[in-house]
Amino acid sequence: MSTSPVNKSEEFVLSVCQRSFLSLWCYNNPRAKNGKELCDVLVVCDPYLIIISVKEIELKGDEPTQVDHERWTRKAVEASTDQIYGAERWLVTAPRVIRSDGSAGLELPPNDLRKVHRIAVAFGSRGKVNIGSGDFGKGYVHVMTEESFQDILVELDTVTDMVTYLSAKEKLSGRCAVVKLGTEKDLLAWYLVEGRDFPEGPDFMLLMDDIWDGLREQAEYKRRKEADQDSYAWDALIDGLCNPEAKPVGEAGSDLSEFEMALRVMAHENRLARRLLGRRLREFLENSGSVRLRSRIICCGISNVIYVVVRFGPKDCDKSRAAELGTRCLIARQRVGKGNTVIGIGIGQFVPGHGSTSDLIYIDTSEWTA
Repeated sequence: MSTSPVNKSEEFVLSVCQRSFLSLWCYNNPRAKNGKELCDVLVVCDPYLIIISVKEIELKGDEPTQVDHERWTRKAVEASTDQIYGAERWLVTAPRVIRSDGSAGLELPPNDLRKVHRIAVAFGSRGKVNIGSGDFGKGYVHVMTEESFQDILVELDTVTDMVTYLSAKEKLSGRCAVVKLGTEKDLLAWYLVEGRDFPEGPDFMLLMDDIWDGLREQAEYKRRKEADQDSYAWDALIDGLCNPEAKPVGEAGSDLSEFEMALRVMAHENRLARRLLGRRLREFLENSGSVRLRSRIICCGISNVIYVVVRFGPKDCDKSRAAELGTRCLIARQRVGKGNTVIGIGIGQFVPGHGSTSDLIYIDTSEWTA
C-alpha cells in the first residue's frame, strides 16, 4: 500500500501542508476499514478535522466551451466534494485515524465536540473556470485552486488562524450572497480589513479584484507584518523541537506522547499570541546569558497556557533537569493561580560539535482538586 502521493497535484498539496504549520497534524492518504483511500490529506487537530481532497483535471481546448466547463467542474469539483462527504460519513463511525499503511493513528475528537472543515483543491482550470465554494448538499466545502490554497496557508500560518478564517467564511455563506470578481486572496483581504471577521449587516456583497493589492499597501498591514517579526522566535523554538535529527516527530502514533502533546499546545497558539510569547522568549534568552536568570514564567493571556522556560548549563544532568523543570511548572501554576495547561521547556546550552539538548513537560491540571 503506497504511502506517497500518486500524482503531482497530491504531491503539491501534501508538500505545502508538510512545509507549513499543518505538518504536526497531517495524515497522507488515510484509509477506511476496507483499505480504500479516505481522502488525500486529513488534518486532526482536536477538536478540528480538516478533510482535503485533490483533483487534477486538465480543461480541454484553447477556447473551452460551456460544455467543457461543466465537464471539468464535474470531474474536478463534484468528484472532490463526493469524496469529502464520503470521508466525513465514515469518520463519524471511526474511533481513530487509519494511516495509509493500515496502522492506527490518533484517536479522533468526539462527534459532539469535533468541528469539521472541508477543502477541495482543484487543479487544471487554467483560470478559465469560475469555481466557487458552497454547500453541495452535505456541508460547506471550500473550493480552492492550487494558488489560493497556498496563499491561505502562507498568510494564515497557524492552525488556529486558518480554522478561524474557514469558520468565518462558512458563517458568511449562511447570511450573505457573495459575487466574486476577485480571488480567494481578495476575500481573505476583506476578512483581515474587517478585523478578522466579516460584517454582520450586508446580505449581498460584490467582491472586487483589487482588495488584496490595496491591503498590502496599507500602513496598518505593513505594521502588522513588522510586529509579526517577534512571533518568529516562537516559530523557531517549535521548529527546533520538531527537528527530526533531534526528535522523531512525524505522523503521530495511536497515542500522543507527553512531548507531542506539549508541542501541539505550543503550535496551537495563533499569530498574535506568538508575538507576545516570542518577544518574552527572546528577552529571556538574551538576558539569561548576561545575568543570573535561570527561568521565567511566560503567559500571553490569549490561550491561558502557562509556559515555564528554563535554561540549563552543560553540567546539568538529565534527571535533575527533568525534576527541576517539573517542580518549576508546579510552582508556576500555584503562582499564576489559573489555567489548565502548563508546558515546561528546558533549553540546554549549545556545545560546539554536540549541539544542544531540550526538554518538554506537559501538565494538565483541569481535574486537580483545590
